[in-house]
Amino acid sequence: MTLAAGTVLVGVAGYAFVAVAGQLFAPAEAAAVATLYTIANIVGPGVFLAVEHEVSRRTVFVVECGGRVLPVLTWTAARVVGMLGLVLLALAVCAPFLIGDAFAGHGGLAVVAAVTAGLTAMMSLVRGVLAGLRDVRGYAATLGAEGLGRLVLVGSALIAGPIPVGWYSAVFAAGTGCSALVGALCAWRWRAREGRAPVQPALAEPEVRGPAVHPGTAKPDATGGLPSLVVTTLLTYVMANVPVVVVTTRAQDAALAAAFAAGLLLARIPLFVFSPVQVLLLTALTGAVARAEHCRFRRTLRGGLAVALLIATIGLVGLFGFGAWASRELFGTRDALPLVILLCLVGGTTLLMAAQVLNAALVAQGRCRTVAMSWAAGAVVLAAVLVPPGDPVIAAVAAQVLGAGTAAVAMARQLRRLRAPPEGDVVPAGSREPLAAES
Repeated sequence: MTLAAGTVLVGVAGYAFVAVAGQLFAPAEAAAVATLYTIANIVGPGVFLAVEHEVSRRTVFVVECGGRVLPVLTWTAARVVGMLGLVLLALAVCAPFLIGDAFAGHGGLAVVAAVTAGLTAMMSLVRGVLAGLRDVRGYAATLGAEGLGRLVLVGSALIAGPIPVGWYSAVFAAGTGCSALVGALCAWRWRAREGRAPVQPALAEPEVRGPAVHPGTAKPDATGGLPSLVVTTLLTYVMANVPVVVVTTRAQDAALAAAFAAGLLLARIPLFVFSPVQVLLLTALTGAVARAEHCRFRRTLRGGLAVALLIATIGLVGLFGFGAWASRELFGTRDALPLVILLCLVGGTTLLMAAQVLNAALVAQGRCRTVAMSWAAGAVVLAAVLVPPGDPVIAAVAAQVLGAGTAAVAMARQLRRLRAPPEGDVVPAGSREPLAAES
């Protein structure tokens, strides 16, 4: 419940950030703030969410096997610095175009975007550690700090009246900074506890070999699964958002495009609610892999799929009962989508959640490249359905269902081929065989 509450706070704060900008600024400046929000969310879920998953997975391994968390954090942080450098370089290259067009001439927004990227990298590191330590309260505290921090600052800006758009945009970065700070404090508490805790005798003095996950090549990979995880999160983000973009740009009827956007957003609420479950699921599955508890692994996987189906069912009932009202009153649409379209949208969301459960199961076993290839196959199917001319709404609905279904089926087939989860992230002392991650 605490994770769900924190997730809702972050979502409400994001909506308030964009909505209040529409009241405080001229349309061009409000659009610039919305663009900043979009870029920040691409950098967050699209890039650094992979960092959180990798740190979480590796932290679970060393904790289960009696190792230390600090070497994992240090190893990953060194690579995150390189990722952040690439993100900042991309922002610097695009800055002239962003400032002149998307940011309506406000150079301060480009600075805020860069600062937000750095703070997001820090936030992802500490959240990954907290998730790996199964510190649910600490993880929820980072979500609450992010949401509440933004809400308080947005409310203050609304009460204070007009302020420079650059200063207002800094509110978004401040919320991310609050989350990183609270997460660091929670992780420090666990570090102090770790220093006093004895090492488990059965697995004493494990040797953490950076990216090691399962028996593989003779030489450990230098980056672990991070590159593949980044590709995975980017593809997931693209598959979730491209259909609405296609409908908005190709639909001749603006009212129909608005109704589809509202319907898709309402149908995605279960996916938003499911995100805290995904965090706990990855740590539970990774713990089962680290201990070679195959029955526990399968039981956790089935439980994750059952929870996804339950949340999707509740979302479907809510959408049928209140979807038309919410679309009309909350989003201002004149027309509601047919029930068949809504049912297909919820079906696509259900397949996305199932794919995320299978994604977590494969990532827990170090099969990061397999996961990326599965999502790539889904993206190819999505593009193949969207590109040909035709009814944009029908194409978008079919693309979402077929793309997510392709990714889910591909990952399910890979899981069936694995007779047992591979070895964990720790090499016992004295072992000479290095373990390599599937990057």
